[in-house]
Amino acid sequence: MYNGRENMRTKLLLNLIFGIFLISLISSATTNDYLGTFKQGDCIQLYQTCDTCTYVNLTSIIKSGDNPNTTIVGVLMNKIGYDYNYTYCPNSIGDYKYNMIGDKDGSPTQETIEFEVTPSGNSGGANIAFFIFVILLIYSITFIGFFGKNEYVTILGAMAMIFLGIYLFNNGIIIFRDDITRYISYLTMGIGATLAIWTGIVIIQDNLE
Repeated sequence: MYNGRENMRTKLLLNLIFGIFLISLISSATTNDYLGTFKQGDCIQLYQTCDTCTYVNLTSIIKSGDNPNTTIVGVLMNKIGYDYNYTYCPNSIGDYKYNMIGDKDGSPTQETIEFEVTPSGNSGGANIAFFIFVILLIYSITFIGFFGKNEYVTILGAMAMIFLGIYLFNNGIIIFRDDITRYISYLTMGIGATLAIWTGIVIIQDNLE
């Protein structure tokens, strides 16, 4: 039987578990020369707006980084009113930019817009720090419940670890998805599954006594 202090601690830990899933991990802003951050494998719309252009030509798409790659496009972008767009499906993570040329105000004018592709579609150092905090928080809640012999907090924390491991496997950690993030996902799912099964057995045995 739990006393008042244990009940209060349990409620606090449960609120922390559910609260971490209610906080958005995305914090980004889009400017005129920055398209945004997108998830690897998703198709995106490269766009430009020009109210004095009769055409906008997409000349190239450049991926920068350790393995730079330039795709020569040379196609007219689709025109809808004053908006021009082109569908592009990047398969590699990294920083990109696309170059366009149009007859703005009657004269050929070139412009460049940048965008980023990450495993999860999120970016930013602040998000990475917060994501690491969430991982440590879930681990802490689970082990506090385990070593504090609080079965219900342990099993909820273990389930959170399983879901976290699945998320890490599919999306990585913000801008990273490699062997290290996969190892962390396997470890997280393994620990979560082990503690969930063990705690479930203990709860069943206690109820049978």
